[in-house]
Amino acid sequence: MTNLYPGCPENADLALIQPTVLFRQQIMKALSCVVLFFILYVVLLVTAVALAVACISGGIILFRRYPTWLSGITGFSLVLLGGMVLFFLIKFLFNKRPATNPYRTQIFADNHPDLFDFITRLVKETRMRFPNKVFVVPDMNATIFYNSSFLGLFLPARKNLEIGLGLINSVNISEFKMLLAHEFAHFSRRSMKLGSYIYSLNKVLYNMLYENERWTEMEMRWSNGGSLLSFFAHITTRILNFMQWILRKIYFLINQQYLTLSREMEFYTDTVAVGLTSTETAVSGLRRVEMGGYCLDHCFHKLPELAEKTVRFSNIFSVQRALIHYYASQNHLSLDPTGLPVINNHYFQNFLKSRVQLREQWTSHLTREDREAHFLQANVSCTMPDNSAWVLFNDPEQLQQQMTALVYNYTISPTTDTFTEISPAAYIDELSQRHRLYEYPRVFNDYYDNRPFNEMTEAYTRLLSPEEIKKYSLREIYHSDIISRMRAFYRDRQDAETLQAISSGQFQTRYFEFDGQKYSAPRARQLARMLSAKVAEEQEWLLQQDETAFRYHYTLAWQKDPAIAARLKKEYEQLLEYQQTGHQLNDQVIRIIHCISLLFNGGDHEMENMPTLFDELSAECWSFRMMAENICNSPLYHAFPDNLHQKLQEFWQQDCTFIDDMIPNYVAIQELHEISSLMMEHYNNGVILLKKAYLEFILTLHTVD
Repeated sequence: MTNLYPGCPENADLALIQPTVLFRQQIMKALSCVVLFFILYVVLLVTAVALAVACISGGIILFRRYPTWLSGITGFSLVLLGGMVLFFLIKFLFNKRPATNPYRTQIFADNHPDLFDFITRLVKETRMRFPNKVFVVPDMNATIFYNSSFLGLFLPARKNLEIGLGLINSVNISEFKMLLAHEFAHFSRRSMKLGSYIYSLNKVLYNMLYENERWTEMEMRWSNGGSLLSFFAHITTRILNFMQWILRKIYFLINQQYLTLSREMEFYTDTVAVGLTSTETAVSGLRRVEMGGYCLDHCFHKLPELAEKTVRFSNIFSVQRALIHYYASQNHLSLDPTGLPVINNHYFQNFLKSRVQLREQWTSHLTREDREAHFLQANVSCTMPDNSAWVLFNDPEQLQQQMTALVYNYTISPTTDTFTEISPAAYIDELSQRHRLYEYPRVFNDYYDNRPFNEMTEAYTRLLSPEEIKKYSLREIYHSDIISRMRAFYRDRQDAETLQAISSGQFQTRYFEFDGQKYSAPRARQLARMLSAKVAEEQEWLLQQDETAFRYHYTLAWQKDPAIAARLKKEYEQLLEYQQTGHQLNDQVIRIIHCISLLFNGGDHEMENMPTLFDELSAECWSFRMMAENICNSPLYHAFPDNLHQKLQEFWQQDCTFIDDMIPNYVAIQELHEISSLMMEHYNNGVILLKKAYLEFILTLHTVD
């Protein structure tokens, strides 16, 4: 057996792996809340059992002392009530919530000895027990899972390891060790036993109190009947629901302490991970996982679209790797000898992080920036092997194809048995062609990407003076600093809307972070006003910037020929007209989709509103039909694909009726959804192509510097 295990860094300070003082303090706080929970829990449990025993005993004693038919019915009712309290209590406590994932495929040491040897050595270093079972899934995670139940509060659950093949496809063997060590450290016996117990306890309590579906289903089934049994089931569930309500209040206190503790646990597990590898490995691993996840999500989202064309991937992971290469080239990133991207700091400068963070729900999940700062502070250096993580698996190609087939079995309903397989190279070629088709000239530096053109005012056609024209150039107008400021404006505008949603209660949260500082929800209103004022100022700046850009291009066009300047103005005005129609079409289609969603997602209590909804859908259909006809007759737009043109011809022959004698016409509803969505997509793509043509025309006026 070949030794593929990356060794520990020679200069690693193993003292780093010891939990911090703050970590120990948080454990003690969390434990005090756990003790409070169990005291109250035992009191409620004893009370419920005493009530049940009292009902059973009282019923029996009543019938023995007064053996009449009335006392018999009363005694039987008390016995039944007490028995059901005990029955439901046992079902509530010992409900087992199995951890299910249909993609899980168990693998064994006989087939993958190098992987199991790798795991064996890592569990020794992290002082964790070897997982009971090892599974692979088509995900981006390496995680420990186990079945949570009431017994798990007292007996250690047997833990299983789940390895995502998308993760293996995105990192090298040293980075895989780092990511796996992070997960193992949660359950390490290295001064971590209490922390891992609280980690498991929190999950068990949450599942018992909030995700006890089987108990809830049984409660509803028994309570909704019409028999005497259902009457007492209703009383019993009221008793247990009261217990559950009290326990949830205490659990809230536990969870508040756990969220603080879990943040320290994440730092601890990251310390273990970087201590067993290196800072460089840990940082590159996080970055590659982020990019690999983006590419794998792209593959999954494309499966239904390709299936409609009877096209499929034979190996989704080879496509993911090809996408990683393509995405790296698009962002000017180099590849290492194993074909993985070298993601530098410059890459992240194009991404602006939101200033508003709703940390309350995800406190235990540190941001990539926080984790990288922690890794850099550890400063562990070591030359680690960079060979692919796939070397741990025997016949990885077969395993990838097997998992791909499993993905198709669970996600795609085939309409035909005949599929054409598309190779990764062919798929990337198609993707590249599409990107080139809709890509704006690079000289504009993404200034016009993903935003509408502003309305033209009289000032737009005011020529720049000779002195003013000398101050500008394409490089100055579309400078990277301008782009950064524009992106900050759109980020702040979104953040202002988020703050307003918090202040209005649309987002239910007690706390949030703004620029890294924690605030209570009532402060959101003040911050929203402050940020909105800044957004208004920046919006004026951007409007002025757009005006200056057009005036610069218009002045150069006028210097060449006034007719060229007139053409530039006309094309801009036509683009605005087309853009406005696109906004109206988008709003119309959104109303149709919203109406359809209400029809399909409405519960039984909304059945009386169904006729009104069908009338509303019919009215929206007619509005869309008139809009589509106007678009087709417009001189600006006439290039419809053959499939869309045929669908429109068939659509115009319908009468927008979607219900007949109280029987919905689901085929017609689906056709409306499909044709409206296709029309919106095609029209929006047309907007992009018109903008591209306009920008390419501008370039003919300039000597690009």
